[in-house]
Amino acid sequence: MNFINYIIGPQLIGIIFYMAGVIMQRFPPKQINSLYGYRTISSMKNQQTWDEANRFSARWMAGCGILVFIFGIVLTMVVYIYIPPARTRSQILAVSLLLSAIIPAILVLVITEKHLKKTFNNEDEVR
Repeated sequence: MNFINYIIGPQLIGIIFYMAGVIMQRFPPKQINSLYGYRTISSMKNQQTWDEANRFSARWMAGCGILVFIFGIVLTMVVYIYIPPARTRSQILAVSLLLSAIIPAILVLVITEKHLKKTFNNEDEVR
């Protein structure tokens, strides 16, 4: 096994999520826009919901990135130690790569939307 096997996999997705979260924390989008930031209907209602959604989702994104990175390293080690057929290893790592991108994205979306509903009332005022 070579070093590249520990880079390409779920751990790479974890690094990307972590970096995106840190970048959004350090350089949050100042105004509502269609290019950069946490963009959903509920987050783009006004500047207050926009700021809170971006602040909250950036922390969750960084946290999910750390968890996915750790999961990816552990999974890669286990797969290369205990699963000898190369084809089976490739399939397991391909599925885990796909899931490690989809699950954290959905998790951040659902948790942030719940937070916005809990934080703001129907008139978009802080509860």
